[in-house]
Amino acid sequence: MPAHSREWLEPDGLGGFASGTVDGIRTRRYHALLLSAAPGTTASFARYALVNGVEARLELASGERIAITRQRYAPDVVAPPEASLPISFTRVPWPRWVHHIGDGGGAAELAVEIVGVHGAPVVAVTWRATTRTDGSPLQGARLVVRPLLSGRDLHSTHHVNDAFRFDADGGGGLWMWHPYDAVPRIVALTNGSYRHDPVWYRDFQYDEERARGLDYLEDLASPGEFTFDLGAGEAMLLVAAASPAADEL
Repeated sequence: MPAHSREWLEPDGLGGFASGTVDGIRTRRYHALLLSAAPGTTASFARYALVNGVEARLELASGERIAITRQRYAPDVVAPPEASLPISFTRVPWPRWVHHIGDGGGAAELAVEIVGVHGAPVVAVTWRATTRTDGSPLQGARLVVRPLLSGRDLHSTHHVNDAFRFDADGGGGLWMWHPYDAVPRIVALTNGSYRHDPVWYRDFQYDEERARGLDYLEDLASPGEFTFDLGAGEAMLLVAAASPAADEL
């Protein structure tokens, strides 16, 4: 079965989840890094896609830049075409990908893991780059990660609009965004540094939605980017929906 057809899901036990495909390209409106249940007025709960995904790249000491995520945009364009593809995927005990980086795929390894927290609207993502010879951290390597946000109903799609709030509150390793009043705040806890740089990403293409005859294009907002020194160890980005559990972070 093709990697774009194989899917994974990490439920939080509260009605929310993280989900996606093995190759990382979202094919459904339901694929998101943080999709959270919250109290609703017309049902027992409402569910919102808050963090739909990330854009991530490595910057090596040599100056080389390597994209480690890919997106599908309309019309049928996968970008960037030169992105590193994972050479392995496991789903137990949680989704884990391994990339080979440099020297024809042999100099280093990058492991990416996504862990959903049971009983809380919290998802953690980690990246660890090591040399393949001795397993030590890959010196001089930086990781740059852009969160892609929406703040929309589970069954909807999101599009460019003037009401979206890019504002970031916080500092150090704790940041918060609140795109719309009617949805939960998004909390990010990280060991990286944050640079505010708002930008819209337009026309993500969801092939499974197109096959169903539904709206299959979406625009997502990125408020800024996180930078990590992988030579210092593991990079960590934890995202959560504002709730008593998230407020304790």
